[in-house]
Amino acid sequence: MRLVALFFLLLLTHVALAQVTTSSISGKVISDKNEELIGVTVVATNVPTGTKRGTGTEADGRFSIPNLAPGGPYTVTVTYVGFKEQTVSGVYLTLGNTTRLNFTLAAEAQALNEVVITGNTQATKTGAGTNVGKEAIQQLPTISRSIQDFTRLDPRNSNGSFAGSSFRYNNITLDGAVNNDAIGFSPSLGGQGGTSGLPGSSARANPISLDAIQEIQASVAPFDVKLGNFTGGSINAVTRSGTNDFHGSVYGYGRNQGITGKSVDGEGNKIGSSYHDYQTGFRLGGPIVKNKLFFFVNGEIARRQEPQFYGAGAPGSPVSQDLAQLITQKLQTTYGYNVGDYNDYNIHANSDKIFGRIDFNLDDKTSIALRHNYVKSDATNLERSGSLFKFGSQDFNQNNLQNSTVLEVKSNFNSHIANNLILGYTNIHDYRSLLGGQSNLFPAVQINNVGPSVGDGALYSNTYYRGSNQILLGSDREASIFNTRTKTFEITDNVTYFAGNHTLTLGTHNELYKIDYGFINSWNGRIEYNSVSQFLNDQPTRIRGTYNKTDNSYDYNYNNPSASFNVNLYSAYLQDEWNVTDRLKITPGIRFDLTSLPTPPALNSALVNNPQNDVRTLNQTYQHKNWTDLNNNILGRVQVSPRLGFNYDVKGDGSVVVRGGTGLFTGRIPFAWLGYAYYNNGVNYNSVDANNLQPTSGNLAAGPKYLLNQNPSQIYSQLPASAQNTTEVNLIDPDFKMPQIWRSSLAFDFKLPMGFRASVEGLYTEVLQDVKFENINLTDNVTYFAQGPTQSPRYAAPAGGNAKVNTAFSNAFLLTNTNQGRRYQLTGSVGKSFASFLDLSAAYTYGVSKDISNGIRNSPQSNWELNPALNVNDPALAYSNFDLRHRVVGSINFHKSFAQRFTGYFTSVLTYASGSPYSWVYNNNFLGNGQQNVQLAYVPGSATDITLVNAVRNPATGATTYAIDASGAQYAALSSFIDGDSYLKTRRGQYAERNAARTPWNNQADVRFMVEAKLGKMEPNEAGVVPAGHSIQISFDIQNVGNFINKSWGRQYFVPNTFNSTLGTGLSQVAFADAAGNISTTYSAGTFNRPAFTYSSPATYSIDQLASRWQGQLGVRYLF
Repeated sequence: MRLVALFFLLLLTHVALAQVTTSSISGKVISDKNEELIGVTVVATNVPTGTKRGTGTEADGRFSIPNLAPGGPYTVTVTYVGFKEQTVSGVYLTLGNTTRLNFTLAAEAQALNEVVITGNTQATKTGAGTNVGKEAIQQLPTISRSIQDFTRLDPRNSNGSFAGSSFRYNNITLDGAVNNDAIGFSPSLGGQGGTSGLPGSSARANPISLDAIQEIQASVAPFDVKLGNFTGGSINAVTRSGTNDFHGSVYGYGRNQGITGKSVDGEGNKIGSSYHDYQTGFRLGGPIVKNKLFFFVNGEIARRQEPQFYGAGAPGSPVSQDLAQLITQKLQTTYGYNVGDYNDYNIHANSDKIFGRIDFNLDDKTSIALRHNYVKSDATNLERSGSLFKFGSQDFNQNNLQNSTVLEVKSNFNSHIANNLILGYTNIHDYRSLLGGQSNLFPAVQINNVGPSVGDGALYSNTYYRGSNQILLGSDREASIFNTRTKTFEITDNVTYFAGNHTLTLGTHNELYKIDYGFINSWNGRIEYNSVSQFLNDQPTRIRGTYNKTDNSYDYNYNNPSASFNVNLYSAYLQDEWNVTDRLKITPGIRFDLTSLPTPPALNSALVNNPQNDVRTLNQTYQHKNWTDLNNNILGRVQVSPRLGFNYDVKGDGSVVVRGGTGLFTGRIPFAWLGYAYYNNGVNYNSVDANNLQPTSGNLAAGPKYLLNQNPSQIYSQLPASAQNTTEVNLIDPDFKMPQIWRSSLAFDFKLPMGFRASVEGLYTEVLQDVKFENINLTDNVTYFAQGPTQSPRYAAPAGGNAKVNTAFSNAFLLTNTNQGRRYQLTGSVGKSFASFLDLSAAYTYGVSKDISNGIRNSPQSNWELNPALNVNDPALAYSNFDLRHRVVGSINFHKSFAQRFTGYFTSVLTYASGSPYSWVYNNNFLGNGQQNVQLAYVPGSATDITLVNAVRNPATGATTYAIDASGAQYAALSSFIDGDSYLKTRRGQYAERNAARTPWNNQADVRFMVEAKLGKMEPNEAGVVPAGHSIQISFDIQNVGNFINKSWGRQYFVPNTFNSTLGTGLSQVAFADAAGNISTTYSAGTFNRPAFTYSSPATYSIDQLASRWQGQLGVRYLF
C-alpha cells in the first residue's frame, strides 16, 4: 500500500486532469499538389479575448493545438513561405472535443479565386454524449434554471439517471473539479423533485448560477481515460470568463399563483397565494488588461415557497380529517406533544450565490484561471404523497454552505508538449435543525397499514381497519443529529505529447476527502406500529434508536462528529490518440484507480472473539464472507480500466462516420455507506433494534419519550428484554471493490440530403462489480409457505438455537459486491438546421436496466430492508428503479429578426417517457427476518390460492379473533383489483416481480417565448459591423404547456422513494391457517403454514401536484 501511494506521489511531482475543461483543434496541411507540408505555422485566435495559441506542422503535415477554451469564435490562420496565407473564421469549439481543420495551400503565384478553403470542422468524438453550448443555455426554456434542465436533452437521461444507472453513480465536475454530493445523503420523495447528486440538493439549491456557465457536457461512454470515477454518467460544465469587451447583464425571473394552472385532482383549485419562486442576479465580465487579464463575476439570489399537497381530507390523501384529529388528540392528551399541522403546508427553499473568476494570459504559451464559487442555501423539508402522510412535526430546516476554489494552469510549451494542471479545494457544510428547536424533540413514529381516508374516527380503533398507506410523525429521525462537513483537496494534471500522428497523454487525478460525518440515525428514537389501533393502544412492533455510550447529550453529539475519516481516490492513466489514417482515429488507453481509507473503522471485539458465528450461519439460502475474515481492512486495491475508442470517417467527407469503443469504468459509492461502518459498530455507539414485538398492552407505559434519556446507562434498562445488551453493527467485506462496469458503444452518424443529420447508437453495459447488502446475523434456517412457489423463504430459529447468528448484535449489515447487472440502450436521432433561424432535433431511446439492488437509500440497513426481493439476502436480478424503457426528446429553436431592432425567439423542449417502475408488495412483513419492509406479494390464481379472513373484535375484552371470510367478498374485491391492473393480471399464480409494474407515461412540453430589443444607435462602425450595444430581453417560459392546452394532459406520475418505489396490494397478513381452514396467530412449518390476510383498498401511484400543472415564468434581462 505504501509503495502504491509513493508511486502516485512521485507522479504528482511531474504531472497531474481527470475531467476535461478544454477543447482542441487538429488537422493537416497539404499543398495543392497533395504534398504534406512541414513547419507550417498555424495560429488559433480566440476573437473575444484576443488569446493566441500557435504551433507548427509535423513532417506529415499534421498539427494539434490543445488547451483551448470552449466556445469562440476562433479564427485559425495558416502561413507558409511561398504559399498564400489561409484563414478560417467563425470556428466554435465544443467542450472536450477536438475540431478537425484540414487546409490545402496554394502557391503565391496563384490567384485567390482559385483557392478553396474548406476548414472541414468535424468534431472527432468516439463515445456517447451530449454537449449543450452557451446559445442553447440562453435560449431553451428553463424554469428551475438548473444544469438538469439541459442534461435532460440527452435521451439516455431520466431524472438524473444516465444509461439506466443510479444518479448516485454519476460524476459531476465544474471547471474540471469534482462537484458531487460526496456523502450522498440526498433524501428524495420522488417525482420531479428528485435529487440530483449535486451538493446542496437536500436544500433544493442549484450549486451554481446558470448565468455563470459557458457549456455543459453529459457523457455516458467517453472512452477518454481522463474521465473516470463514474459508472453512470459524467456531467461536466465549464464557467464563463471575461473578454476584451465589457459585457454584463442584470436579470430577474419569477413565477407565482397568477401564472400557475389549477389542480389536476378533479377539484380545479388554484394554488395558494403564498406560492412564489423568484431568482434575480447579475453578471459582469471584461478586461483588466486587454489581451492579458480578464475578470468575470456573477451574483444571484433565489427565494421559493411552495405548498405540500395531500393534506388530511384532501383528494387522494391517505389520511382523513377524522384520523388526523384523532392522532393529534392522542399525542396532546397523553404526552403533551403538538404533532404539527395536518392540512396544506408550505415549505421554502432559499439560496444566495456568488461566483468570481480571473483569467490571466501569462504569455503566448501559458494561461492561468482562478475561480471561486460560494453558495449558501436553506430549505424546509416536508413531503407528502398519495400513500405517505407526514404531520408538520416531521419538518426540519436543511442548511448548506459551499465554498469551492479552483486554479487551472494550461501550458503549451512547444509544438510537442502541453500540460494542464488543476488544483481544487472544496468545503461543504450540511446541517439540520428542528423547527421549534430541541424543545420540540420527539421520537420518530411510523404507523403502517393505514386504511383509506374514509369513515369516522371510531373505525381506526379497530384492528381490522387496515390499508396500504403510512403515517410519519414526531421529529424526523434523520434531523435530530445532523452536522456534516466535507473538505476536498484535488490535484489533477495531464501531460500531452504530440508525435506525428500520435498524441500521448500521461496524467493523474486525485481526490483527498476529510469527512466529519456528524450524523446519528434515530438519536431521538424510532417507534413503529403495524396499525392505527396499535398506535392508539401503545403497542409498538418495533423500536429503534442510536445513542452515544459515553455522552449522549445533544450538545456533545451535535458538535462532535460520530465518525471522522478520510477517503482518498487516486487515479493514473496513459492514452494514445492515434490518427491511423486521415479517416481513422483510435484511442487505446489504460486507467488505474485506487481508493484508500488511511484509518480503518474500529472493529467490535464481539466479531472476532466468537468462532461459533460461522458454525451458526447454516448457508441455506445465502452465503457471505466468513465472520472470522471480517477485519475492517478494506479497499486499498488498484482497479484497472483499459479502454479503446475509435472514430472512422467512412468516405472522408464526414457524410458517414462510425464511432464507438469498449472499456472498463470504475466508479465510487456514497461515502455515507462507509460512514455507517465508522460509527455504527457498537464501539462508541450502540444502535438498538427491537423487532417482532408482540402487540401486548403496556409496551410503552411510560410513553415514547422515554427513548430520549440522555443517560446511556439507563437506556437499555427501559427497553424490551429482546433489545437489551444488543447493538446493530455495519460491516464491509474485506474484498469489497468500488463499482466497476464494462461498457461498449457503437454509433453511425450520417449527413443526409437536404441538410438532415441522423445518428443511430447502441450502448451495452455489463456489471463487473456492484454493491450488495446483506444481513449476515440472520440465522439461515428457513421453511416455505404452503402458498405459491417455494421462492420466498421464512426464517426461524433452529431447534435449540437462536434466530440471530451472534446474539451480541441485533443486525449485522454487510456491504459487499455482486457481479450481477446489465443495461442496454438503443438510440436514434435526427435533426435539421434551416438556414440560420431554425433548428429541429428529435431522439428516441429504448433502454432496459437490471440490477439486484439500486442503492438508492442512505444507509446499509435501509438499502437491505427496503429492497423488494423474495430472498432479500440473495436478491434475484430484476428491473432496476432506473429502468428507462422508452424516452423521446425533441427540441425546437426558432429565432427571427424583424424591424431591425428586434429578434423574436420561440424554443421548446418535449419529453415523452415510459412511466416509473415500481413493485407490488404486501402491507407488512411476515418472513421472520424482522426488518424487511417491502415483501413482494404473491398474486393468487383463484379463491383457493389465498386465505382471506375477517377480524372479529370482542367489545368487552378488546381481543381480536379471525375467521375465514366465507362470503367471498374480500376475494371478489381482490380479484377485481388484480384483473384491473395490466401487470398483476399477468402474474396469477406467481409472485410479483421487482419493478415490473409501471406508472402511466409521463409527457411534458416546455416552451419559451422571448423578444430581444436592441437599444441605442444601429449604425455600423468603420469595420462595417453594428456594435453589440445594449439590449433588453423579455421572456415567458411555460413548463408543461400541454396542461395549459388541456387540463387532462401533462400529468406527472411517480411512486414515492420513501419505501423504495413500492405500492401495497392491500393484503395485510394477520394470522396463519392450516389446510382445513383453522386459524392461529402463530406460524408452524408443519401445520399453520398458510398466511392469512385481510384485504382493503390498495395503494396507488401519486401525481406530482405541482409539476402536473402548467407553470409560467416571466423573465426580464438587461444586457450590455
